[in-house]
Amino acid sequence: MKQWFRKAALCLALVFSVITLAACGSTNKETVEPLDPTVKSQLEQQAMQYAENSIYSLSEETIQEQIDYAYKIKDAITYNGLTNYKNDLDRLGAFVSVDNAEASKTEEGYQIVINSTFEKRALKLTLGINEMSGSTTEMTFEPIYSTPELMGDAAGNLLVGMGTVFAVLIFIAWIISLFKYISVFEKKMKESKDKKAAQAAPKAAPAPAAAPAPKAAPVASDDTIQAVIAAAIAAYEADTEGTVSADGFVPGPTLNNGLCVRPLRSRSFSAAPVETAAASAPVVTSVAPAAVAPAAAPAPKATGAQGSIKVDAPMPGKILAVKKNVGDAVKSGDCILVLEAMKMENEIVAPQDGTVASINVSVGEAVESGSTLATLN
Repeated sequence: MKQWFRKAALCLALVFSVITLAACGSTNKETVEPLDPTVKSQLEQQAMQYAENSIYSLSEETIQEQIDYAYKIKDAITYNGLTNYKNDLDRLGAFVSVDNAEASKTEEGYQIVINSTFEKRALKLTLGINEMSGSTTEMTFEPIYSTPELMGDAAGNLLVGMGTVFAVLIFIAWIISLFKYISVFEKKMKESKDKKAAQAAPKAAPAPAAAPAPKAAPVASDDTIQAVIAAAIAAYEADTEGTVSADGFVPGPTLNNGLCVRPLRSRSFSAAPVETAAASAPVVTSVAPAAVAPAAAPAPKATGAQGSIKVDAPMPGKILAVKKNVGDAVKSGDCILVLEAMKMENEIVAPQDGTVASINVSVGEAVESGSTLATLN
């Protein structure tokens, strides 16, 4: 029971608080003087005539002219009111009659509410007039809609709003679904860029074909070699027994078959005894000595006394041509040599005026970067 009384007391306190707040929140306007009945009647009659003759009886073209004129003189109240009225003409239908008007006094002047009847629905026009200047301070048109119409408009607005929201959500979802293609696009762009870079890069020179391996010379069999050596030793011992040269070697004679035998024994060691074949039937095979090609002599370099000014190679390469000789006078920029580097011919020029003191390289010579090619005085 005590809890029930407490709840009832709390409810009463809440109701009392709401009533107190409502009383405190009421407008504290100055008391408006009541409108004189004669003035009120005149205002209502004039407002009804104005609404019927100056607004409702006009054609759409004339209303549009008044809207344009209000825009020109910057009369926002008339412009907005007539624009709303023109937009509502399709819902109002044809004008039927002005039913009544109700005037009241306000702080600024007068307010007149005019009720009219149109073909499709009623219309309430509210006019505000400034008491001092007589200018219009308010002009609003409010078509009176039935409850089913209001419900229908609300449903239509709801559908339009929901449709708009769903359309925006679908669009956002579509945009988000495209994010997965960003990486694919970046990958294709990178591949295209790499492909263009590969096409722009110079092609590597093909590797030179490997030289064919030299054919192995025919090798004599072990029996043949052994017989040749045995016969040579037997012939040597038979013809040179007891003869010794000053250096300890015994030179062998030239045999009838053209084979020259030279012993391999010296003072420091002696050859092991070898069983020789019968001297009566020696088997000797002449082996022609292989011709040894002489080494190619290096190309001679044109040299002279070294000068004080060095002309160095800017890069490694090969000397293609020598354009100047020792003693030639040159000017700055004159070509002295031609250096081949990276499959391009590069002219090596004199850094300043002077005389060629020496040429330190020759045609066909490979040089390193920084090598001195020539000197000047």
